[in-house]
Amino acid sequence: MRKLLVYSLLVAVIVLASCYREPGPIPLCEILSFSAGGKEWTISGLNITALFPKETNVSNLSPIILVSEGASINPGSGVPQDFSNDKTVTYTLTCKDGKTKTYTAKATVSASN
Repeated sequence: MRKLLVYSLLVAVIVLASCYREPGPIPLCEILSFSAGGKEWTISGLNITALFPKETNVSNLSPIILVSEGASINPGSGVPQDFSNDKTVTYTLTCKDGKTKTYTAKATVSASN
């Protein structure tokens, strides 16, 4: 009877140990790249910026946005936006786990050449 109890405990320990998993890396949830108007924009934290030459029309740009796997972005990639007159456009990134991040994108047109 005692051997059976020891054997049962040993099996239980082995089964429990085999179920343990090291936690995996936390998946990234971010905008990986943002390009529009023939430029790759700078992403710094939650801010996305680009500087364009004088007289560039930024009133109808369709950004191409790459996000982390499993994330979604609103407005979506390829949706035309008006960045004229120093307007900022807000992008909401929704992560796999349902959490959100808010990015702001702004195009600046240089006052001189």
